[in-house]
Amino acid sequence: MASVVVLFSCSLLVFTASSSSVVELYVLEELPPGSYVGNVAIDADIYRQYSPEVAATLRFRILFQSPPSIASSPRSNGHTTGQPLFTVDELTGDVRTVLRIDREEYCRQAGRCAARVDVVVQPTTFFQIVRTRIHVLDINDNIPVFPVAVLVYSLPESQSADDALSSSAGFLVPEADDPDGPAFGVQRYVIVSMTAEVEKVNEYNTTTTAAAEIPFDVNHVHGQLRIVPTHALDRETVAR
Repeated sequence: MASVVVLFSCSLLVFTASSSSVVELYVLEELPPGSYVGNVAIDADIYRQYSPEVAATLRFRILFQSPPSIASSPRSNGHTTGQPLFTVDELTGDVRTVLRIDREEYCRQAGRCAARVDVVVQPTTFFQIVRTRIHVLDINDNIPVFPVAVLVYSLPESQSADDALSSSAGFLVPEADDPDGPAFGVQRYVIVSMTAEVEKVNEYNTTTTAAAEIPFDVNHVHGQLRIVPTHALDRETVAR
């Protein structure tokens, strides 16, 4: 019997940026509460607008924040929903996490996930709103899982070589589920022998021996995962 093993690749980017109208901040998911996200006062150039004496009197407060979503608009209207995920230091403008953020809870399998946070600058004489978008970055914290642990199929050995190469050859297999975003989701499927060491099978080396022992391959096209024979099957060559 053969089994299907899911392989995936990893990459990681962390950075902070800002634009003229919206401050863009970035934070990794699953960081502990109190983790530093960024500083709205610095990224919005608040201190450069005033003298040091005035800057020392400025205070910061979150006016509005929305939970992370796939399409977070910095201009949308609404009210804070759910438990706040971010806080801002009144004196410094430092933004930190309040809770450990599970990105998949808000943006399952999404490439983009951001929360809107509006920060008010006070006192009233220097009042302004700093519109901030906090991007929650994905980490590879989920393992792909098939909906069924074991699948049993039967194939006739009588099919011709042409049948083995047809688009309907073999059998359909349910895809593995991975809630991570595209960068860390399922990248490809490979077949290995039940006796092979899974650690030795990755996108760089699939052993020749394993390929020779298993007369099947993976065809993953248009959202369909199909296990197909690589050639016409001859049962007597493996079980006489």
